[in-house]
Amino acid sequence: MERQRLAMPMPKLLKILVSLLIIAVFWVAPAPAPLTQVGMRVIGVFIGTVLMLSLVDTVWPAILAVALLGRTGVATLNEAIAGTLGSWIVYFVLMSFVMTYALNKSGFTDRLVAKFMSMKFVSKSPWVFTISMATIGLILACFMDQVPAAAFMLMFANKVYEELGYTKKDAYPHVANIMVIYAVIIGGAMTPISHSLALLGMGIYEAAAGASMSLFTYLAFGVPTGLVLYVFLTVIMRLTCRNVDMSKFKDFDVQRVLKHQGKMQLRELITVIIFFGTVVMWMLPGIAGMFTEAAWVTALNDYGITFWAILSVVLMSVISVNNEPLINLKEVMNGQINWAILIFIAIGVYLGSAMSAESTGINAWITSNITPLTTSVPPVVVVIIITAAGVLLTNFASNVSTITVMTGVGVSLALASGGAINPAGIALCTTMAGSCAYLLPSSFACIAMLHGNEWSDSKKVYIFGIIMMIASSLAIGLVGYSVGCALT
Repeated sequence: MERQRLAMPMPKLLKILVSLLIIAVFWVAPAPAPLTQVGMRVIGVFIGTVLMLSLVDTVWPAILAVALLGRTGVATLNEAIAGTLGSWIVYFVLMSFVMTYALNKSGFTDRLVAKFMSMKFVSKSPWVFTISMATIGLILACFMDQVPAAAFMLMFANKVYEELGYTKKDAYPHVANIMVIYAVIIGGAMTPISHSLALLGMGIYEAAAGASMSLFTYLAFGVPTGLVLYVFLTVIMRLTCRNVDMSKFKDFDVQRVLKHQGKMQLRELITVIIFFGTVVMWMLPGIAGMFTEAAWVTALNDYGITFWAILSVVLMSVISVNNEPLINLKEVMNGQINWAILIFIAIGVYLGSAMSAESTGINAWITSNITPLTTSVPPVVVVIIITAAGVLLTNFASNVSTITVMTGVGVSLALASGGAINPAGIALCTTMAGSCAYLLPSSFACIAMLHGNEWSDSKKVYIFGIIMMIASSLAIGLVGYSVGCALT
C-alpha cells in the first residue's frame, strides 16, 4: 500500500493562499468613506471568491463564500444561505434544467438540431453556421427571459458539438458558446417584452422625471442599438478566432443525423406542447402588456415566470404515456442535474446582490466618484461616462441595483443640465447598460451558466467579456443615446 502524505500541487496552493490573503487584507483594511467596513469585507470576499472560482475550483469556494459573507455583516449566515440556495433564480434555473432535459430526452432536441444542420443556408460555411446558431439565441431572448433562453441554447449548442464530433477540450465549442450566450444577453437587452430590467429602468425614469415612457419607445431604441452590438460581436469573434479548428464541419455528414429522425411519437409531442406552452406563458404578459393594461395581463404578471416553470415540471412528472411519466423526477434530480453548476450560479448571483447592499456603501461610493467626472465636460462625454459606469458595475454587481443606481444618477444629472442632456435618452442608455453583463458569474445567472458549462472556457469568457464591455459602452453611449434623443 502506498504511503499517504499531505500534498497539493504548488501552483494550486499558491492560488488559494493569495486569494485568502486578499480576503484577509480587505477584512482589516480601513474603509474610505462612503464605503463601510462591511463593504470592504464584502469586496474582499468578492475578489477572493471570484479568483478561486476561476483558478481553483467551481464548488467549494462558493460554499466558503456563503460562510464568509455570513461574517461580513452584510447578512447573517442563515440569510446568506437563503439568498443563495433559497433564491428564486436558483429554483427557476433548476426548473429550466429539468424542462430542457425533458425536451432532450424526448428526442425533440435531436430533431431540432438535425433540422438546423440540414438547412442549406446555414451549411454554407462554419462561420455562417455559428452566426446562425447565435442569431437563434438573439431572437429567442428578444421575447423571453434570458435564463431559460440561455439554458435552451446551451443544450442545443452542446448537442451540435457532439454531432460534429468535437470534444470539450476543442476551441470551437468555447468560442461558439460565448457567441450564443452573448447573443442571448444582447437579445434580452433589446426589448421590454418579458424583461423586468427594461421595465425597471423605465419606471425609475418616470418617477424621477415625471414623464411617461412607452414600451414602443424602448423597443425602437433597443432594437437598432442591440443590432449594432450584435454585428460587432460577430465581427470581433470572426476576426480574432481565425485559427479555431473548424475541420469537423468538412467531415460532417448531415445524412448521418437525418436518418435517425423518425416520426414524432406521442411522448415527444406532449413534451413539446408542455415546454413551448410554458414559453408562451413566459412571453404572453410582456407582449400583451404592450397593447393593453387589462386586468388579466396584471394577473398573469403576478404569477411570475417561476410559477409556470414549476407547473411545467409537475405536468411532465404526472402525465404518463404507456404507464410511464414523461420524466421520472426523482431520477432526474438524483442523476441528471449538475448541482455543482447550481451552487456556482447561486453564489454568483448572491455575490452581486451583496455587493449592491446599502450597508456596504459601494453604490454610494460609485455615485460620489462618478458625478465629479461629469463636470465641465461635453454632454456626450457625460453620457458615455455614465453608460460605461453602468456597464462596468453590472459586470460585477446586481443588474437590478446597477439600473436603479445609474438610471437615478443619469436622470438627475440630465435634469440639472438645463437641457444639455436628454433625460429620457440617458435613462434608456443606463437601462440597457444594466443588462449588458458578459464577464463574471456574479453579473448574471446566464454568465454563471456559461462559466459553469463543461463546453466553455472561462479564460476566453473574460477576454471577450472585457472587449464587449468596451463595445457596449461606446455603442450604447453614442448610437443608443442618439436614437433615444430622436425618439423623445
